[in-house]
Amino acid sequence: MRIRLILVLMLLSQIGRSQESNLNAYNYVIVPMQFDFQSEPNQYQLNILSRVLLKEEGFEVYMDKEERPMELLGDTCAPLFLEIEDTSGFLNISLIIRLKDCYDNVIFESEEVSTKIKKYKEGYQAALKQAFSFLSDENYRYDENLSPAPFKSMTNVKKESSGSVDEVTVSGSKYPNKKVYKFGGETFWLIEQDKKFILLSNEGKVNFAELETADRGTYIFNSEKINGAAFFDANGNLNVEYMDEDLGEIQQITFSKIN
Repeated sequence: MRIRLILVLMLLSQIGRSQESNLNAYNYVIVPMQFDFQSEPNQYQLNILSRVLLKEEGFEVYMDKEERPMELLGDTCAPLFLEIEDTSGFLNISLIIRLKDCYDNVIFESEEVSTKIKKYKEGYQAALKQAFSFLSDENYRYDENLSPAPFKSMTNVKKESSGSVDEVTVSGSKYPNKKVYKFGGETFWLIEQDKKFILLSNEGKVNFAELETADRGTYIFNSEKINGAAFFDANGNLNVEYMDEDLGEIQQITFSKIN
């Protein structure tokens, strides 16, 4: 009986690992502007080409220096990260591409590909396209019902019981004095209510975050994914600083004021 139980637990563990490493669980990929083997950003145009090839496979792709959508902020385990290993020799250009999760686990790895094209730019690009053909063989299709690797919470800041993503029945006419902000391609409304600021998304239908006064000119920023400190700069932009525990660094994002 004990042996049978151990076998069942081992099987469940293997199934769990298989689900965690399922490529279809990931919608996003982050591409660095400079891989380890490159001497300058986007050398041989490999980085931008990688972005194009990943998009052709169906991923949503962002460069590591690019502004990302709100749903990725504070969740460093939501995307995969592209890595390219240069295994070139004296007479050939060789590459291996990998997609890794936030814990450095390899979710996908191509076979080593080689080309004897002597010109570096043409050779590296040809090898990269050949390596991506192995990704095409995976027939990637994002499945929102699958879960990527779990992520750690960013901070232990306590949220208010009101919650930050509850839907509320509001309309533009209800808040004529709202201020409009942009971030990550999304539009947000900032309103003042009950001696605090509320940041609304989805045309005012979702209470995205709350800002409570902490000190003169600074606020406590509470949302579902980001909790930290906020302040308004001279141009009225809303700047939010928070600790990303996965990266071990303080991150800053800016909601740009439109009106």
